[in-house]
Amino acid sequence: MNHKYKIDIWILISVLVLMIFSIGVVYSASASFALDKFQDSRYLFKQHLIKVVFSVAALFILAKVDYKILERFAKPMIILSILLLIYTVFLGSSPIKGASRWISIGPVNFQPSEIARYSLIIYIALLLARKKDYMNLLYKGYLPVLFYIITVTGLVLIQPNLSVAIIIFSTSMLMIFLSQAKLKHIGFTFASLVPIVTIFIMSKDYIIARLTSYSEYKSSGSTSYQLQQALIGFGNGGLTGVGPGNSNQREFFLPEAHGDFIYSIIGEEYGFIGTFAILCLYFILIYRGYMVAKETADEFGKFLAFGITTLITINALVNMSVASGVIPTTGVTLPFVSYGGTSIIFSAMAVGVLLNISAQRENAGESLSMA
Repeated sequence: MNHKYKIDIWILISVLVLMIFSIGVVYSASASFALDKFQDSRYLFKQHLIKVVFSVAALFILAKVDYKILERFAKPMIILSILLLIYTVFLGSSPIKGASRWISIGPVNFQPSEIARYSLIIYIALLLARKKDYMNLLYKGYLPVLFYIITVTGLVLIQPNLSVAIIIFSTSMLMIFLSQAKLKHIGFTFASLVPIVTIFIMSKDYIIARLTSYSEYKSSGSTSYQLQQALIGFGNGGLTGVGPGNSNQREFFLPEAHGDFIYSIIGEEYGFIGTFAILCLYFILIYRGYMVAKETADEFGKFLAFGITTLITINALVNMSVASGVIPTTGVTLPFVSYGGTSIIFSAMAVGVLLNISAQRENAGESLSMA
């Protein structure tokens, strides 16, 4: 392996711009909330700034570490992730908004599902690379891979966290689809899970409430309130927006706008031009990520690059679709932009791995040297 890496400059630039932009927009979106809850309008801003700095450092470090070292740690990582998920569900996690999704260790809170989703992608990529000649066989190839997908997805689902479970499952199954697995095996898997997921949805009142309020679009319940206020924010922004820090929605109407609904604040303060610019940055990141997967000869690197890019893609699409009123509210953050320590840190680390893969592909294309 060469001592000089040539990473994909477009992936690097797009992610750095998103994270730098997030600093200002998180401050704007969180100031009123932070002042009310912590008596310091900059409290969440300072927390986010620290996490962005840490994330950027982690990104550059992992961009220079050979991604193939992950093959050695893939199985311990997925086992640890499964144990953390079990602990989260059954052994004293911190309930937030009625769901057990967090682990608290002193002042540190983190979501094991964030760790699990990337650990699963790494391990699935390794299994698909090793079993590439057996993926068309049900017992020798397909089912051993599916076992880990169902285990992680199921543990996330019973937290409950339906949206993240769907994202993890969809990303993993798309990775399998890229392999030589038979379509009938994939189709049977989806057909078998439909009644299970349907029963789960019907048993959860909060999911039914979200679906009902979304379909009715009325203000009778708190579940529809955020969505309506988010759409008002987009309307207020128009073409060019009301300007940074001038959002009316974050001041009075849109609860915790710095998280799941930050795209609405971008729409209000920066207008259609701002939201379109964010879309363009994601398009660059996603396109170049899939090009890295396409051009990588190493099977593990190919599946890993595809999985990382797909996970970021689905997360971004789900968040922006929720904020735009296309789908019901889910609680999924906007990658690299929303406030949230675990999410932004692990997403940045994943992009660092993606950059290292890009440095070792057959056709580096447009790149940036890192000594």
